[in-house]
Amino acid sequence: MDTIKLKPVAVTSKILSFLEDRSLIRTLKPTRNVLDSKSENGAVETVYSSAVEFGSHKLICVKSCSAKIKLNSHPDNEEFIIINNTKEKFKPLYIAIGLYKHVIFEQKVKNSSLKPDDLMLLKWRYNDPMISVFTMLKDTPHCEISLPGEGPSPIFFVSEPSKLIMRSIKTDNYNFELCLSGNGRKKT
Repeated sequence: MDTIKLKPVAVTSKILSFLEDRSLIRTLKPTRNVLDSKSENGAVETVYSSAVEFGSHKLICVKSCSAKIKLNSHPDNEEFIIINNTKEKFKPLYIAIGLYKHVIFEQKVKNSSLKPDDLMLLKWRYNDPMISVFTMLKDTPHCEISLPGEGPSPIFFVSEPSKLIMRSIKTDNYNFELCLSGNGRKKT
């Protein structure tokens, strides 16, 4: 019997690139199409989707370019992965999150009883292990936004069921303003 001796080596980005070049792994980084997108509406591209016979989920890469808050929710959970392992310095990523589940939130909108305290607008940091990976639970209204200005729009990843639907919340009877310190108010 032959013996194969293996000596552990510390993992480096160079080693991961080598494995990726051999189609053995995929590092988590934006796809070229999303990274290069110039669309005013942002960009989304599936990184991969599992074969149905093994259970179904997908990993998507998202570029958020819009400053307009268009709330939506999903009937199942999704995982957000807010990391940046590129040399790009993205503009800040903001996520508006409704503080009530979809049905109640939609009822508040319909009854014109939605108040500022019913939403939070969170500014995210990349590569922070305490906040960079989280699950948006089902039926939670949310919307990712980016503000106009210099620099590339933010890019992040989402792992979700491959057939997940998006349920929009019509907020036509509301005007959202972003109150950013030093920048005044921005309407969306």
